[in-house]
Amino acid sequence: MRRCLLTAVFAFVILAMLAPSVFAQAPAAPPAPKVTITGLFDQITTAGRNFYDGNYSRDNDREWYARTRFRPDFEFAVGRTKAVLGLEIDLMYGQGGANDGGFPGNTGGAAGGFAGGSKSGTNGALDINTDVGGMIEIKWIYTEFDLTGKDSLMPFIPFLTVARLGGQPFGTIANYKVYYANGDFAGLDMYSTFTPDIKNHFAFVVVEDQLAGGNRAVATARTSRGEDYAFIISPEFRLFRGLDLKPMFSWFHADGLTATAARRNAVNVRTVGGTMNAAGAVGGGAPAGDATDHEERYTVGLDARWRIGPFGLDPTVAYQWGNYTTQASQTNGSVGAVKGDASAWLFDVIGSYQLGPLLLEMRGVYSSGNKARDNLSLSKRYYEPLNTDTGYWVGWLGILGLGVDYFYGGGGANQGMDTNIGYDRYGRAQFALRATYSLTATLAVYGVVAPTWTAEKVDTDTGCPALTVATSALGCTSRVAVNSNSFAKGDSNYIGTEVNGGFTWRFAPNTAFDLAAYYLVAGHALDMTEQLNGNAVKRDARDGYYAAARVRLSF
Repeated sequence: MRRCLLTAVFAFVILAMLAPSVFAQAPAAPPAPKVTITGLFDQITTAGRNFYDGNYSRDNDREWYARTRFRPDFEFAVGRTKAVLGLEIDLMYGQGGANDGGFPGNTGGAAGGFAGGSKSGTNGALDINTDVGGMIEIKWIYTEFDLTGKDSLMPFIPFLTVARLGGQPFGTIANYKVYYANGDFAGLDMYSTFTPDIKNHFAFVVVEDQLAGGNRAVATARTSRGEDYAFIISPEFRLFRGLDLKPMFSWFHADGLTATAARRNAVNVRTVGGTMNAAGAVGGGAPAGDATDHEERYTVGLDARWRIGPFGLDPTVAYQWGNYTTQASQTNGSVGAVKGDASAWLFDVIGSYQLGPLLLEMRGVYSSGNKARDNLSLSKRYYEPLNTDTGYWVGWLGILGLGVDYFYGGGGANQGMDTNIGYDRYGRAQFALRATYSLTATLAVYGVVAPTWTAEKVDTDTGCPALTVATSALGCTSRVAVNSNSFAKGDSNYIGTEVNGGFTWRFAPNTAFDLAAYYLVAGHALDMTEQLNGNAVKRDARDGYYAAARVRLSF
């Protein structure tokens, strides 16, 4: 009996080894590929006067135009790994320039055939018959996968890290509300989850890259723009339900010329070339300047969100320091490399209270700035974000920031207040009150009042470039010197008070209609000086305004 039992067990083991497919559990089938499309269609029309070119002393800039935007995102996913392709098309209604801006065929070097030939922000026009080619922009193109944790590239590391490679959005990598990094970039982000309440972003941002051979030849003949990059580390802590903290540290390195989103191109009469981010200022001779002129910039910040019942508080504080080299006039009259140092502060806070259907909010900001007479080649006291993508104070303003028509309130119309936060070199001090009342679940009305000043007085013995269709499209990004009295002393801090109001009506599923009006009561800090018949004439700023309507389909 025992021998039979042993024989039977032995035979069973042999059979199990020879026929594993019979006894082994079948492996799980791989997840099925999935494609998801999300995005939006916008149809917008806007009419306004005296804010387009940033010169409020000349009020004959006015227009009424319309445009469309298509912004789809295609997500290709297999399990937790996915790739995203984001596209964008912006077209104005009607031809505005020498051609419709389409390619191939229309190769004027600018949409519409010349600078200002198509609405700034669009890349073409829907002319008669609307046959416009070559209009697609690539916004996002990235792959996202598990880098660490279970079933990842490095499964021996126990916590989950999701890596994202390619052209991608900043999102909340550096901040909750926009103050340092917004928009899009190329590079790597690693988002680690240590516990449900402790997470961390670590990002490498490629701003500009140097190709092989570009650094050869003498400095003034090189084609290389150098290696410009940034590192961002930003942990997230949930101390308890309702309170989130997000500290941030970033190091930005630039060689020679760099992106104007990352470096304000402020006018400085003592700098070669006259501005802080021109080729002459950073070496000269080559379109990208000299890559041996470096900038090292460090930013530390703290963003927070606190919710207690109907009360909300969103404070932000940031400090920035560093050093940089420009070519400038020296005290002995010679021109050469001058070392400068940077030191700047930013404070931004939002307070809110929900009272039934009524939401009351107030917001304040202060950013330091330079005096009119300061030599920017020696010191910068204005704050410089890495990139806000015109998103600073978006939704609160429409002339001094972006509103319903997000092509307005851009950098040129307000000397960089939505791109570089401060007004020109002078910094910023602003206070706003906003009230939103939800009449129904689908209809809300709102109003905003926002008086605005600069941290340092603006020298109004300065002006804007000559007024053309090109400067009206791009705006006056920096005040320029007019004569020897320019950038000598400050005259006024008061930029003005913006008042706006409107409503949002979600009249159909995923479809909303927005209507808003914006009015800027101009202050004397917006006064301008210009040359007329060889004489410097100071002109008082005049008010600016516009109204915008938008139909948005989200899918």
